[in-house]
Amino acid sequence: MFQLWQLKIFLAAAETLSFTRAAKQVHLSQPSVTEQVRALEQSVGQPLFIRKNNRLMLTAAGERLAGRARELLAMADDTFRVVRDNPDEKGGTIRVAAPQTLCTCLLIPVLTRFVELHPRTRVEIRERNSSETAQAVLGGTADLGLVHGWPANDANLQADLVARDMPVVVMPPGHPLSRAADVKPDALAAFPLIVTMEGCRYREYLDALLQEAPVRPCIRGVADSVQALVQMVSAGLGVSILPRMAVDTAETALRVELRALSTIGEGLPICLLTVGREPTRHVAAFIEMIRLAVARSDEPMSTVDVKNRAGRVAVTK
Repeated sequence: MFQLWQLKIFLAAAETLSFTRAAKQVHLSQPSVTEQVRALEQSVGQPLFIRKNNRLMLTAAGERLAGRARELLAMADDTFRVVRDNPDEKGGTIRVAAPQTLCTCLLIPVLTRFVELHPRTRVEIRERNSSETAQAVLGGTADLGLVHGWPANDANLQADLVARDMPVVVMPPGHPLSRAADVKPDALAAFPLIVTMEGCRYREYLDALLQEAPVRPCIRGVADSVQALVQMVSAGLGVSILPRMAVDTAETALRVELRALSTIGEGLPICLLTVGREPTRHVAAFIEMIRLAVARSDEPMSTVDVKNRAGRVAVTK
């Protein structure tokens, strides 16, 4: 008979398709992960992975077990939560996963207000990319997630639109475009462009917005993070386009200027990810504060001194 912790190890390998990456995710050595997967395969009596050229693929049995494992771990998590939660106490733990940009610009300001109202509640913020955020929610290691854009379709994942993040043009201070209240996409053709890597949600968004322009700007630089992109723009290498909440105003206000991009689009969705179970009281309260914070997403988010005001917030990467 297998154990729940073995299922967690198996799911980490199933989601990453790598024993090495799974080991980092579950904080074990790679040989330990391999050993536990083999023990699980012996318990179920079938191979769960196909190993070929140092790559992993789930077998049909592995696919079936992955789906059931998520359900079992979610049920176990709910069971422990029901036992742990005291109806007379306003406490507990909330685990939230989100990309770094949404952690900085949205979640941390929400948390500073939330912990003041719920001082007995512990909040854990886990920085993950969009795909990893969805998998954390599905796997039960996060109570909820926030992502830019719609996640991949999954019958077990519930995605609720909480806001639309409008695009801004990011430019060096004193740039010619800074004299305009907003910038039309065709005005960007005269300036070199800085973009994020292909496959990044923000790169896909930028490409979609530039379809409105008759001439596409010339790409001068590619950055692997928003922070690197802002540094390149600040150095005068070009301009860029990002959703407004992807820009950490606390760090970028002195280095770049932002102007609204005039577009016919509705903005990039910000989605709240859950698995559809009834949330505990403190999780429901936190979700409500997120909804209130993004209800007027056309206004700048307040900035915060994370070091001195984070309260009982644990940030894990």
